[in-house]
Amino acid sequence: MKLRKLTFTLHRYVGVMLGLLLLVIGLSGSSLVFWKEIHHSRNLSLMQVAPQGERVTLDSILEPVRQAYPNWQLTGIFLPRQPTDTYEVRMQANKDQRIDVYVNPYTGELLGSRQWGQTLMSFVYKLHYTLLAGKIGEKIIGTCGLLLLLLCMSGLILWPGWKKLGTGFKIRWRSPARLVNYDVHKVVGLLSVVFLSLTAFSGAGLIFYTEFEGVVYWLTGTPKLPEATSTLVAGKPPIVLDAVLQKADAALPGGEITYIRLPQEPDGAFQVAKKLPQEAHPNGGSSVYLDQYSGEILRVDNAQEASLANRILNALFPLHIGAYGGLGMRIFYVFLGLAPVTLSATGFVLWRHRQWDKARRQEAIRQAERQQA
Repeated sequence: MKLRKLTFTLHRYVGVMLGLLLLVIGLSGSSLVFWKEIHHSRNLSLMQVAPQGERVTLDSILEPVRQAYPNWQLTGIFLPRQPTDTYEVRMQANKDQRIDVYVNPYTGELLGSRQWGQTLMSFVYKLHYTLLAGKIGEKIIGTCGLLLLLLCMSGLILWPGWKKLGTGFKIRWRSPARLVNYDVHKVVGLLSVVFLSLTAFSGAGLIFYTEFEGVVYWLTGTPKLPEATSTLVAGKPPIVLDAVLQKADAALPGGEITYIRLPQEPDGAFQVAKKLPQEAHPNGGSSVYLDQYSGEILRVDNAQEASLANRILNALFPLHIGAYGGLGMRIFYVFLGLAPVTLSATGFVLWRHRQWDKARRQEAIRQAERQQA
């Protein structure tokens, strides 16, 4: 009995403390389920072109992009996934400033750019990921994920259906508003607890990735993969990107190349991301790393043949965004993001009712004491 009372107190006060934050996180998360489709539809002039034959080489667009944005460092390129898609060149001025430059893949024409955080969906993403408060906000979000996981576990313990199954699923619509509010809270909580736990767990894992990675490798007894580095050759320029693509395809056949990360240091390596068949990750969890000077294959990460530790790590992002169950799961995730909103609202009402009841009891005691005096 004491354990249940402690669990109830913990659930109540953590819920009240997180209520507003969970509302923001839930609503923004629902908005982000289809963020790529929404972002694409709002920027058609930048992200969609008419197919015109063969694509220009990647190397031919690099210098024009650098000349147009001389104060920004080129970090990577998203390749077109459809014939109407454009090249998306990612550039950074520092860790907090990023722009995406869009290039016609058939003509090499620079179509324009968008600064990260200045478009609607990137603003929503920053709100969801950092509360618009940078690294501090990021840590707050990660902590909220851990506390949401605690709320899910404590709510499951408190669910009244353990004593009588029918009670746990029943909403007494004709009862007073207070009871209806309680029933909605318990039923929505139960129906969403598994998926909310998964999103909370995966979200916290993504925020605290370094710590989570270390724990996963330790628990599975898996050694961490060494960082891929190039052998520095003084005066020698990096190999051309078309050669990088060919070598990566030969090293890891099948699937499609989605992204190329360019070396940022003299001993950095090219990373070519690939999406293999059956992979849930929208951009693929497989990668090929190449020496930037010789083109030598330094490492091949095949997500379908990865160790248990790396499979767990690769699953975090698809699990968090609902990418593992097709369109139906993504639609479900839109409504899942509304569950914290409902639970926060109904939980707050329950808390307020308890506060009012407590105040009335205290007032009744004071009145009784005055009458006795």
